[in-house]
Amino acid sequence: MLLILPDLPDTATTTDVINRHITRADALINAKITSRYETPIAPTPPLLGSLSEDIVTFYSYRSYYRQDNSNRTDFLDSAKEAFATLDEIRDGKIDLVDSSGSQIAERSEEATGGILDSTTKDYQPFFDVDDELDHAFDDDLLDAVEDNR
Repeated sequence: MLLILPDLPDTATTTDVINRHITRADALINAKITSRYETPIAPTPPLLGSLSEDIVTFYSYRSYYRQDNSNRTDFLDSAKEAFATLDEIRDGKIDLVDSSGSQIAERSEEATGGILDSTTKDYQPFFDVDDELDHAFDDDLLDAVEDNR
C-alpha cells in the first residue's frame, strides 16, 4: 500500500499522482547516474531510495500546492539537495553503496565506451558558446581533419 503524504488528500487520484512522480523520479535518477552505473540498480541502494523520496515528495506537493505556499519551501530545498547529490554521484564525488556498505560496481570502460563517445571530445565545444550563426570549429580540430585527408 502506498503511503499518502501528510496534508494531501487520501484519494485514488492522489495515489495516481504519487505513482506518476515515483516513475518520474526513478527515470531522472537513472538518467543522472547511467554514465557511471548500470541502471536500474537492484536492489535500490539506500541513498538512491532517500533521494527518490525527496524528489517524489517535492513533485507531489508541487502538484497540489501553489508556488507561494510556505510549506513547499522545505520540500524544494530537499529536492535541490537531492539533485545536487545526484550530480555528485554522476561526477564521481560520491560512490553508491548497498545496504551492507559494499561499494556498488561502476560500469566498465567497455560498457561506457559507446554511451556518449565523441571523436571531438578533446576539442573545445562550440555549440553552446555563442549565437548559432557564429559557431566556429576549433582550429586544432580543423588541422586534424586536414591532416587525415
